[in-house]
Amino acid sequence: MATTQITPAAFVESLREEVTRHPAVTHPFLQRFAQGGLAAWQLWGYASQHYRLVCFFTAYLEALSKRTPDPEIRRLVQEILEEEYMRPQQFERSHPALYRRFMRAVGFQEAEWDQVPELPATRAFVVMHLDMTWRSWLETLGAVGPGHEWAIPCMFPPLVLGIERSVTLDPSALEYFRLHIDLDVKHGQMLEQCLIRWAGSEANREEIRRGAVRSLEARAAFWGALAEQLFLFSNTGR
Repeated sequence: MATTQITPAAFVESLREEVTRHPAVTHPFLQRFAQGGLAAWQLWGYASQHYRLVCFFTAYLEALSKRTPDPEIRRLVQEILEEEYMRPQQFERSHPALYRRFMRAVGFQEAEWDQVPELPATRAFVVMHLDMTWRSWLETLGAVGPGHEWAIPCMFPPLVLGIERSVTLDPSALEYFRLHIDLDVKHGQMLEQCLIRWAGSEANREEIRRGAVRSLEARAAFWGALAEQLFLFSNTGR
């Protein structure tokens, strides 16, 4: 995507289109998962790795809030954090807590999710994002905005479909997923305002896009690792 001679609004629109076409969003893992018929071990394998990503997302937002020089971005990110933590509601309504509800529903015992070893791609995803928060707040904005909040409403419906086609659960067990399909649309729109505020220069646009692409590439590698472990096909989908 060219980053020269482009308005901030046009850059954001082009970046959004790039996100929707990215292999992380259209990954063969998601297509296979959506078919359902998943055994318990496959659901557990998926959930135990995805949970690690869920637990760290607020750390990226907290870092962005602290490092941005823009008070308006800080305000918007703090608003998103309040919804991620589900305050002023109970701790049991935080997003990691909602994910643990799903994990219990598919058979995990309390705290078993902390005993499952991380796949290298899972650890790499988290480490890359944490490192990014120290290096560039604009890259971090690209990662949590386009890389997460824009992409998740596209990636989660296949996950929900696959779970529903594999096991009968109380609807409350899937609240984490359904909440993000809707809530991340709102968060994505909020972060879009932040992007437009800072996409006036080519250098800033390059940083924002680099953060988005790095996040999506790490997500594609994560899906690829799960595909190898759960469905025995490679990162290329062969």
